[in-house]
Order: sequence, then C-alpha cells, then structure tokens
Amino acid sequence: MATKGTAAARTGQVVPSVLRAGRILDALAAGPPTATLASLSRQLGYPRSSTLAVCNSLVEIGLLLRDSDGAYRLGPHTLELSRAFLGQTDLLSEFRRAMAETSSLSRQTLVCSVLRGRDVIYVGNRPGTSPLGVAYEVGLRLPAHCTASGLAMLSTLDEAELDELYEGVAEFERLTPRSVSDLGELRERLAAVRERGYAVDDEETALGMLCVGAVVRDDGGETAGAIAVSEPKGARSAAELDGDADELRQLAERISRALGAP
Repeated sequence: MATKGTAAARTGQVVPSVLRAGRILDALAAGPPTATLASLSRQLGYPRSSTLAVCNSLVEIGLLLRDSDGAYRLGPHTLELSRAFLGQTDLLSEFRRAMAETSSLSRQTLVCSVLRGRDVIYVGNRPGTSPLGVAYEVGLRLPAHCTASGLAMLSTLDEAELDELYEGVAEFERLTPRSVSDLGELRERLAAVRERGYAVDDEETALGMLCVGAVVRDDGGETAGAIAVSEPKGARSAAELDGDADELRQLAERISRALGAP
C-alpha cells in the first residue's frame, strides 16, 4: 500500500516498534476517538504486551493520552506536530498566497489537500462568500476515490502504482450511493480525469454537493497536492461550472509555477 515516496523507504532499515506506534496513531485518527488496549491489540493484530509498551511510550511523549477508564486517545503533541508540518509545507504557503492575491472563485469554497495512502488530507481552505458554501476542516481525512481532489491526484499514478495502492481491496468504502465502488470503476473515472484535465465529485462525498479538483505539481513535475472548489449542486449552470473548472485549472497551474513546476 505504497505511493510515490514510500516505496523507496522500504529499501532502508525500519524499526518495527516505530511502525507499530504509527499504526496505533493511525487507528485512533481514523476513529473512534478512544480505544482500549484490548481493542487496539485486536484491531492491529499485535500482542497486548507489546501494544501496551508502545502505548505507554506514546503517552510519555504526549502523542497519546490515557483516560481514567484506561482508554487511549490522541494527545496534544499530535496537534503541535501537525501545526509544524503545515507551517513548513510549501504547498500550503503558496495556496494561501494565491488565495490572498486572487479574486477567482470568490463565492465558492476552495480547499487544498495532499494524498496520504488511499486518503486525502485537507491542509488548507478558503471559505467562499456564498451563504450556501460548504465547510471543510483542516485535518479532515476522506477516501481519495470519493473526492475531486483525490481523484485528480490518483489520476497521476500509473497502473502499477494504482494496483499496489489498492491491493487486496475488493470493495471500496462509499460515502454516498454515488461513490466509486471498486477498482474497475475507479480506472474508468481516472481515465476520464486524465482526458478532461480535472476531476469531478458529483455527490460522491456528500449528497447535494458538487466539487471540481485539479492537481498541483512541484519543481520535479511530481504531484504535490491538489486544489478543489466545492458548491451546492444546482447552484451553477453547466456553462458556469465549465468556467469554474477552467479557473480552477489556471489557479492550480499558478500554484504549480510558484512551486517551480516546469
């Protein structure tokens, strides 16, 4: 389940206890927000003794908290690390700069996200002026195949990378009845994204919502992230939506150039 940047890391030495710590944090981040030692051990397939040792270590450095009933939850140090990461992300800096310097798509909500495994994580947003705008929280994590920005980023993977990413996943998580349901359907959608130059989420993340997403590239031409515009379905005519898509692509290209993309 690797993407670009993670496969190369596998050639180096790894520490199993660190991997276990990361997976425990991922499990709590995915929810529910608290979990007992027994449930974490069962969910991840780790012995209770080693799970306890890792959890105790994470509590010691503030990455986990232990409640009075013995359940674990994410600790305050995770927020500090996320703030530091966001502050050091060139993509986010250039997204914010572009938002400050442009009046494009001012009525709609604009978001910036990155691909992490099979999910997208929203790292920035700019609320629109429309009273019907859609709200996104920074740090929100959603299945990539359900979102416009996720589909845009997935479209940059080759077939081998896509196969590796979704290896063993027979049926996809669906946020609405319109969400992509399997790898075959995803391949068809990604082919359309490549041909069109942008991705569309037509009520696949939430019913009544329409999103358009476009890829942002870095100085090596690789995918740095994506931006997307969201609005209630039916709020814009077909011609206006085409115009929004063009503006979004131009904005993605502007941010890409600022990151040094060729």
